[in-house]
Amino acid sequence: MILCQVHFSLNIMNNKLFTVFSFTVFAVLISYLLASQHIAYSETSIEADIIAGQGIYTQCSGCHAPDYHRTGPKHCGIIGRLAGSQLEFEYTTAMKNANIVWTKDTLDQFLKAPLEMISGTSMGYAGIASIQEREQLIAFLSSLTESNPVCK
Repeated sequence: MILCQVHFSLNIMNNKLFTVFSFTVFAVLISYLLASQHIAYSETSIEADIIAGQGIYTQCSGCHAPDYHRTGPKHCGIIGRLAGSQLEFEYTTAMKNANIVWTKDTLDQFLKAPLEMISGTSMGYAGIASIQEREQLIAFLSSLTESNPVCK
């Protein structure tokens, strides 16, 4: 945590303009410090979710891999991809016709109850009931971009 002590002496000038200016500078400085601490926490939280999500992904690894097809399609680049559109993978008709773009929201719905969202999918997995586990898994899946060394 960054500690910063700012001391404004209001006795230097008995001028209201100076006092207002001093408190404005102080408020801006405090806002900046709070924002920078929030950003640091958010980045740490995201990294922790990705790591936790990678652990949860082991449940998926029987059928999926990040960078190659198995029984299920690879997951590198899943965010923003049209469901059922991965080249060199044979999808069910239901998945090809789902007309769903994989976003964090659509992945959340699918991972909660795959067969309810896409009736006829071959993903015979009951789903992940825990909201936190789905969020962590989605954080990991979202990290599987072309800049991730796993996906090269």
